[in-house]
Amino acid sequence: MAAKEGTEVKKKTSSQRQKEEEKREKNEKLNAQKASLGSRLAAVEALRSGYTFPDLQGAVVEHTQYGTGNVVDQNESVLTIDYSGVEKKQKLPFVVAGGFLSLNDPETEAKLVQMDDLDKQKSALEKEMHYIESLLNDLNKI
Repeated sequence: MAAKEGTEVKKKTSSQRQKEEEKREKNEKLNAQKASLGSRLAAVEALRSGYTFPDLQGAVVEHTQYGTGNVVDQNESVLTIDYSGVEKKQKLPFVVAGGFLSLNDPETEAKLVQMDDLDKQKSALEKEMHYIESLLNDLNKI
């Protein structure tokens, strides 16, 4: 097929072809990393979905700073704890996993620590996924 009059067909230099090949390889590598991250993220989310926050209303707890308290209210992951007339809100699972709040139930504490660990894994994977996506966006702008 002949080029139309007035238009030029430019041949790519070997340098241009090499850059395109490098870009294609980077794109493939990043997409493979993204797929792997997606699988790992789905696995963590599936594990985390198996956990629910325990009902701790009425439980006696021990806080490293505030001392002994009673859980007077719970809204999903937020506990309201009465420490001798002073109410404080505490967020599960962090407050237990961080070692700030102790329960009289080691099994429940262990589950909350596992929940916190899965939450941290999920957050790290989401950050990594965002980074890979930004690299892909930047690469495709070139």
